[in-house]
Amino acid sequence: MRYLKLIIVVMLLSSWGCANLMGSSPEEPAPAPVQASFFYDFNDIRVPEEMEIQSDKSSITPSEGGKFGTMKFRGRAEPISLFDFFFNTMPKDGWTLVTYQKYQRFNLVFTKDNRVCMITIEESPVYYTWLEIKVSPKVTNTYSPTYPTGSAPVDSYPATGAPVGTERTLSQ
Repeated sequence: MRYLKLIIVVMLLSSWGCANLMGSSPEEPAPAPVQASFFYDFNDIRVPEEMEIQSDKSSITPSEGGKFGTMKFRGRAEPISLFDFFFNTMPKDGWTLVTYQKYQRFNLVFTKDNRVCMITIEESPVYYTWLEIKVSPKVTNTYSPTYPTGSAPVDSYPATGAPVGTERTLSQ
């Protein structure tokens, strides 16, 4: 009788274990949360919702080529997470990354059509993170001064103590 009880307990436990294995499906990993963001004056630059615009420190100017200027934000966000946000979202909005700088001060430079965007992220000692977005027109290199080889530009000033028109050497 003792063995019969033991066999019944083992069968019940094994059937309960199999039922749990069969009845439950493996959980799929949850998708990464999408960070809410907004468009302000620049309709192709998103800003995370935790950043609050500082209108007294911002200035936007409309022109034929679009809007240009500086927008400044303050919020409680980790600088590296803001960096990652712009690093990942700006290309989705048609911007091309030109260069970046990380860690002590975060800078990102993007270009798009006729505009350049520089994003600066700094952490202040008062538990805030500052975000500055500057958009300016792209400069086309139409002016390139040429000077005869070996001579100084016409508008330059002579070195200190040298009469006008004389060259200085390293030994002087």
